[in-house]
Amino acid sequence: MKTILTQAQMNFVIVNQKQKIRIPTKNIIMLEGHNNYTLFYLQNGKQSMYARTIGHFQELLDSDQFIRIHRGFLVNTCCIVGYDKTENKLQMENNLEAMISRRRRKNLSDVFLYQN
Repeated sequence: MKTILTQAQMNFVIVNQKQKIRIPTKNIIMLEGHNNYTLFYLQNGKQSMYARTIGHFQELLDSDQFIRIHRGFLVNTCCIVGYDKTENKLQMENNLEAMISRRRRKNLSDVFLYQN
């Protein structure tokens, strides 16, 4: 269920309601889905896993800043460092890599055209 948030609240993603865990969106490099769990890769090098699907977090995060490039990857466009065309991977900050699916390559190129 998606709730209406104020502008101040949109700078965070709430990953656990009970424990009131919020992660600033600017600190998220990418999310990796593992069945019903999502692994967060953060700017400080830490990784955190939460018991929600990657689709749940995709609905909460800003679609202008975060893009789904694969069934299992959601990346922060501000943290993209490079693109390896031969292996279809994005190079992210902190030496992370994310696979790009065939179907989502065009969406990714549209984002790069829009940003430039």
